[in-house]
Amino acid sequence: MLKMFKNLRDPEKLLKALVLFGLFLLVVIVFAQKIEFSAVDLGRHLENGRLVFENRDVLFKNFYSYTEPETRFINHHWLAGVIFYAVYFLGGFKLLSLFNILLAVLTFFAFFKLAQKKASFLIAAILAIPIIFLFSERVEIRPEIFSYLFLALTWLVLENKNFSRKKRLFILIPLFVLWANIHIYFFIGLILIALKLIEKFLLNFVIQLGEFKKRAHGSLLAVKSQIIDFLLIIVVCIITPNHIFGLLYPLNIFKNYGYQIAENKSIFFLDDLMLNYNFQIFKLVLILLLISFISTWFFTKKIRWFNSFLGLFFSLFALFASRNIALFGLVALVLIGAGIYQPLIFLKSKFFIIFPKFSGFRRWYIFVLVISFIFFVIIYFIADYSGRHNFLKGEFGLGLRIGSEDSFQFFKDNGVSGPIFNNYDAGSALIFGLAPTQKVFVDNRPEAYSSRFFTEIYLPMQQNEGQWKKYLEQYKFKTVYFSYTDSTPWGREFLTRILQDKDWTLIYFDRYYVILSFKSNTSSEILNKYAIDTWKFRSRLRELSDNSDFKSKFNLADLAQSFGQPDLAGEIYNQIMIAKPRNGRAVLSLAYLYANSSNRESLLKSIDYFIRSLKIEENTPGVYSRLALVYWQLADYKNAQYYWHQAKKINRHDVDALYYLNQVEDLKKSGELPLN
Repeated sequence: MLKMFKNLRDPEKLLKALVLFGLFLLVVIVFAQKIEFSAVDLGRHLENGRLVFENRDVLFKNFYSYTEPETRFINHHWLAGVIFYAVYFLGGFKLLSLFNILLAVLTFFAFFKLAQKKASFLIAAILAIPIIFLFSERVEIRPEIFSYLFLALTWLVLENKNFSRKKRLFILIPLFVLWANIHIYFFIGLILIALKLIEKFLLNFVIQLGEFKKRAHGSLLAVKSQIIDFLLIIVVCIITPNHIFGLLYPLNIFKNYGYQIAENKSIFFLDDLMLNYNFQIFKLVLILLLISFISTWFFTKKIRWFNSFLGLFFSLFALFASRNIALFGLVALVLIGAGIYQPLIFLKSKFFIIFPKFSGFRRWYIFVLVISFIFFVIIYFIADYSGRHNFLKGEFGLGLRIGSEDSFQFFKDNGVSGPIFNNYDAGSALIFGLAPTQKVFVDNRPEAYSSRFFTEIYLPMQQNEGQWKKYLEQYKFKTVYFSYTDSTPWGREFLTRILQDKDWTLIYFDRYYVILSFKSNTSSEILNKYAIDTWKFRSRLRELSDNSDFKSKFNLADLAQSFGQPDLAGEIYNQIMIAKPRNGRAVLSLAYLYANSSNRESLLKSIDYFIRSLKIEENTPGVYSRLALVYWQLADYKNAQYYWHQAKKINRHDVDALYYLNQVEDLKKSGELPLN
């Protein structure tokens, strides 16, 4: 191998090619995940693309729902739907997956190019590895991937000193016309341009001499052409079906949100509720970004206004909404590279002065180390796919996950009809799968419904049986079409209740959905043919579980518990543990399953599984509190108190731990518990 390198004229080019190939493989592996159709927006985007030139109501109204069809809605991503539908029309879901991978690769390497220009190839390559982990947060086929790509392209255009003003506008104007119609994040591109303008103004202001007004006037004159260009680009963003309302929509989209979405919650809020390793990587990258700014100032005694403002904006953007940590990572790749380049060059020169014997150190050694690390990460990702799913949550491959469209076919082929009640997660898939005959009750666009709809109708009818009966009478539901992968407390509560409701009959279920018919409004022919009793349920669920990936197995186990078959859920968890003994989720699921029992033997089993799960992952939120509660049920107050204190160490705001520890103190004061 070494002889081969020596014989090459420029071995570094080959090493660079290997690095790029390794990074390319990483991005492809991350994005080559099958589409979980029941929980993403893609179905609605495809239907938008199919209908937009046929019925313009999809641009302005809550077109797909029968509950609030006249509610005004600004369809800010309609053009993305057209593009997605065109790709789907040409090659189906597999081509859509390939298209999404292509966009992801182009986006990543556009940001990599920026980082390389600001720093060096090696620095960009090293920094890119943790950034790809953050990129894994947003692998679904979404319009926002266009925003990521367009942001990088805008940045590249602004940084290119060879472009004349005319050429820059020639590229940016059509780019922003497209962007404003593809995704709401076009405003980020406007912010990028504005920050470049502000930086130039501030630099001119600092350089010029004289009184404040004179310096400000001179600085404004220096950026006059940039201001005109910026205003022109803002104006072209009005070229959308909703015109000025579309331009201002980024300021108004959250004003009418009546439904809370996890991805719009802050990192710190979610960090207390779930275990997500990318949150830890995000914090490390954030710290590294701060260090890069400090080191830049320390070594140059200059403030890079653009980098500082941009870093601050995207840091806050990601801190306040977890959906933005992938975009933050891509931007941080560029900013950190720019920030640490000069300090690293300085430290390198000092190092060789102090240790002259290393001055003959060859750069390609570092390349080999980087390549080795990249391919180690590739192996880790492959193992993660088949093992714990710490970063890659989906199933490897292209197109839809197995059986994603089966329920649509069952609904259409067997005389099942609406009005349907469906949950939020299922809405977009049903818009596509049941078109054109059925409208949905709700879909995953909170901005398309009044906040009252969610707070006074959708949530109460799942949480309260009386409210369900009230709206059943109002909407005359014939069918419940529910995605049981819904992990919300109200979704789980409703599903358990409706599956036990004698007025409803389960007639279908698969890996994603259950379909129930209202007995009094359903023909006896359908009920006799498709009604699923306990024996059929157990048989069908076992069959599905035997032919499913791990993610579907967990969902099926949840369904078994909702149907009142916890032993069947236990079977599935044990199957997973036989195949993957260190699958922490399976161990923890068994712990919770046994903890729900009042039987002493089951509670003792739950303790064993809780402790085993903590050995696999000791920082899982909620585990210590639940383990403490099991000890409390067993009257082991000392261990209960110990584990509630452990819960507080992980999350000082743990509501259960705080409540029960206060109860413990009260019982001690009243003499009902010993002081020690």
